[in-house]
Amino acid sequence: MTIYDEGFVRRFMSPWNDHDVDGAMALMSEDCLWEIPRGPEPYGARFEGAAAIRSAIANAFRTMPDIRYELARCSFGPDLIVLELLVAGTSPDGRPVSFQACDVMTMRDGKVAAKRSYRKVIE
Repeated sequence: MTIYDEGFVRRFMSPWNDHDVDGAMALMSEDCLWEIPRGPEPYGARFEGAAAIRSAIANAFRTMPDIRYELARCSFGPDLIVLELLVAGTSPDGRPVSFQACDVMTMRDGKVAAKRSYRKVIE
């Protein structure tokens, strides 16, 4: 088991803030899993495998082309990274969006094997 550090977190966040789909995918395993907060199931929506996740990331960047992720805090365990984030951007209807989010990432061989994303909801 490996303990990761903030160096990996910086490498991971950079392509997400640059809207670089290839860069984001380079740090995810071929059989990766990504769960996002919104969707029809209790876990939201689930994307499995590199092709599905590549498409989902590209769609997220198209939907909110100015989205930015700011690291608030990170924690590490054996093959585990938890990111607490401040996320900001503009919704498709032009409204500013800002929320807190959390990514729980299971790691394998230096890459993200599973990324489970959660966020605060403003009502």
